[in-house]
Amino acid sequence: MSDKKFLRFSTLGVQMAVLIFLGSELGKYLDEKYVSEKGIYTAVCVLAAVGVSLYQLVKGLPKDE
Repeated sequence: MSDKKFLRFSTLGVQMAVLIFLGSELGKYLDEKYVSEKGIYTAVCVLAAVGVSLYQLVKGLPKDE
């Protein structure tokens, strides 16, 4: 495996963690601003961030030729 591929995949976990963290923080902010008792904005934002993270993971995987 070349060094560039290794570096690309080694940072993928960090990218996913940061994206999910930012989704969580956005959800908390929206829950406070629009007063949601059950934290629905946080749940939606985290699920959206996980979805985007998984999409980036699948898109970044090498294709079988």
